[in-house]
Amino acid sequence: MLHALRVTPWFLEPVLIAPWTFLFFVIGKNQRCAVAGNLQALFPHWGKWRASFGAWRVFWNFALTLVDAQRCETQTGDVDWIIDGIKNIDDLNDCQKGCVILTAHMGNYDLAAPFFAARFQRTLYTVRAPEREPETQKLREAEIRQKEILYPNFRTLYNQDGNLLGIELARLLGEGNIVAVQGDRVVFDVSPMDVEVEPGLIMRLPRGPLYLAQATGAPCFPLFILRDGWRRYQICALPQMRLPPRRRGQDDEAAKIWANTILHQIRRHWSQWYVFEPLVRRIDSGNGDFR
Repeated sequence: MLHALRVTPWFLEPVLIAPWTFLFFVIGKNQRCAVAGNLQALFPHWGKWRASFGAWRVFWNFALTLVDAQRCETQTGDVDWIIDGIKNIDDLNDCQKGCVILTAHMGNYDLAAPFFAARFQRTLYTVRAPEREPETQKLREAEIRQKEILYPNFRTLYNQDGNLLGIELARLLGEGNIVAVQGDRVVFDVSPMDVEVEPGLIMRLPRGPLYLAQATGAPCFPLFILRDGWRRYQICALPQMRLPPRRRGQDDEAAKIWANTILHQIRRHWSQWYVFEPLVRRIDSGNGDFR
């Protein structure tokens, strides 16, 4: 793709993206079923065919954002940004303490993170999981290192076994930096927790991001990225999310606050929630059986 985009005119993108998306939609059975299952849990009145078509739209939008990112990477295209909630971004930038940005797998965070880092007076550290294939990981690391050269306030950390990432992130927050983490996917060895976000609707979320914010007391700002049109993205910055202090035992109050924040966004922009694992499910409120 990196080589092809350097010689492919922009007007051929829809013609080429459609068949490739369809190919991955067909062979990615587990991912296709997971997306359709998530949509049926979010919208119980949807039938099987409507959920399958919805899953296709998620695959299609994901392909478009991927091409947009690679266009910028190969310097064969640019994107425009629209900011919704500029006051909240100013509050984040003016905060004297280290801050946590909580986001979800929507829009294109690979494009947004350097964009933000260039406008902050502090270093922005993003956390991401390593790629599944070593060859892809090498390509991704090369892209990220190039971005770090272009944007000195932008850094990337990987969530890998044995690197004590939580301690490192707490140290960075204590030094007044900004840490951006995605709080909606449970992949690899990430510790999950199940939250009943509304009666009968269970959402599975990673524990780490909320534990980090509660343990350090760092202000937490939700932020979501949406594809708003051709080469155009919208940044939706919400006010600071007030999390309760961490307590011993069963403590899911903070998780419910974050889960409701995500739920509000993904119900409005479900076709841009790029989660290809089963993270939402419904249970029968009467007897607790899963559906």
